[in-house]
Amino acid sequence: MPSRTAALISLGCSKNLADSEDLVTALKSVDFGLTKDLATADLVLINTCGFIEGAKQESIGHILAAAEGRKEGAKLFVAGCLTERYLTELQADIPEVDQWVTFKDYDRFPAVVKKHFTGIPEHRLRHDQRSQLTPPHFAFLKIAEGCDNTCNFCAIPLFRGKHKSRPQEDLLKQAKELAKRGVKEINLISQHLDYYGQDLYGEKRLPQLVRAIAKAAPDSWLRLHYCYPNDFTEELIAAMAETPNVVKYVDMPIQHGANRTLAAMGRRTTREQITDRLDRIRAAMPDVVLRTSFIVGFPGERDEDFAGLLDFAKEQKFDSVGCFQYSDEDGTTAEKMKLKVDAEVIKERHHAFMSQQKKLHRAKLKRWIGKEFKVLVDTQRDFGEFATRHYGQASEVDGATLVSGEGLAVGDWATVRITGAKGYDLQAELV
Repeated sequence: MPSRTAALISLGCSKNLADSEDLVTALKSVDFGLTKDLATADLVLINTCGFIEGAKQESIGHILAAAEGRKEGAKLFVAGCLTERYLTELQADIPEVDQWVTFKDYDRFPAVVKKHFTGIPEHRLRHDQRSQLTPPHFAFLKIAEGCDNTCNFCAIPLFRGKHKSRPQEDLLKQAKELAKRGVKEINLISQHLDYYGQDLYGEKRLPQLVRAIAKAAPDSWLRLHYCYPNDFTEELIAAMAETPNVVKYVDMPIQHGANRTLAAMGRRTTREQITDRLDRIRAAMPDVVLRTSFIVGFPGERDEDFAGLLDFAKEQKFDSVGCFQYSDEDGTTAEKMKLKVDAEVIKERHHAFMSQQKKLHRAKLKRWIGKEFKVLVDTQRDFGEFATRHYGQASEVDGATLVSGEGLAVGDWATVRITGAKGYDLQAELV
C-alpha cells in the first residue's frame, strides 16, 4: 500500500487533464496513492486554468478552499496555467501554498515532491504505468505542447511557450499501452494538432502519426482535436479518409467569418481559404462532422463584420459550434487595441449568433434520424437510460445519443438506430 495519499483537483481543458495524468503518474512513482478526500490527503495538488477571467477566479477559489480545508501538516501544491502566468503575484498574495509548480518542474516533479517529504523512494517512470484520469474506455493523448501561432487574442503562447512536439516513438508506445488496457477511443490533443512534427522533424507529420497510431490501436477510435485550417493539408485529409478507425470528425477553431476581423485577430487564413479547405474535407469525407468555435466582439468588429460571421455560419451549417464573447487577456496584442466593442453589444451579438445557431443545429440533427450507428456507451443515467456517442460526438463538447436497453454497460460498443432529437441530444433504440 502507498505510504502517503494525494488529492487532485484538475481544472480547465483536456490538455490540462493530460498534464494532470503525467503529474499523478509521477506521484505514484514515489509511492503516493490517490484519494478523493481532500481533508485526509497528505498532499493536495491543484492543476489550475488561467485561460479566461472566469477560469482564473475558479482556480483561485479552489486554492483558497484547499488551503483552509486540508488537514494539519498537509502540503498544498499548485500547478497549471494560472501559476505560469501570475507566479510572482500569486506567491505574494497566497503564502499558504507550499509549492508553486511551474511547467519546467513537470519533468522533475518527483524531485520537487522530495523537497517537502522525507523517505521518498527512488522512481522510474514507464509508459505502462501512465495514469489515466478519464473513464477506462476513452483517453487523451497529448502530442505536443505550446503554440507557434500569434493570434492577437490568445495568451497561450505567452505562458505555454513555442510548439514542442513529442517524439513519435513515445506516442506510439503510449497508444499501444492504451489499446492494451482496452481504451476504445484515443483523442489526440494539442493546441495546434496539425503543426505536429515541424519543430522536431522539419516537416509536418500529423498524417504519418495518425496512420501509425491507428495501426497500433486498430480496435480503437482515433479522434483529432484542434486542427487549424491553414495547416490541414491534403495529406492529412487523405490519412483521415483512408484510415477506417480514424473517426470522420474535424475540430477546427475558425474564430470568425469576416476577412477584416480574421486579419485583425492575426489569423493566417481568409474566409475564402477556409471555405476551400472545408469543401475539400467534405469532398473526401462526405459524412464528416465539423465542429468549430467563434469569437464575437473582437476589437474593431463592425456590424457588417458580425453580419459576415452570421452569413458564414449559416452557409457552412457546422454540426457543432462554440461561441465566445471577447474579453481582454493580460499581455495579448488585442488587450492594447483600440476600438473596443461595448460589452452590451458583445452580449447582443452573442445572443443573436447563438439564436441562429440553435435553429441551424436543430435542422442539422434531423439528418441523423433513421440511420444506424456504432456507438460507445459513455455513462448510465437514471431509469436505465444510457448516454452514448456516435463518431460525430466528442466527449464533453458535443451532445450525446440517449438510449435505453437491457445488457448495456459503460465502455461497451453498441449498435443503435436514431429515432429523434431532443435539445442538443439524439434519441435512439438498440438494434
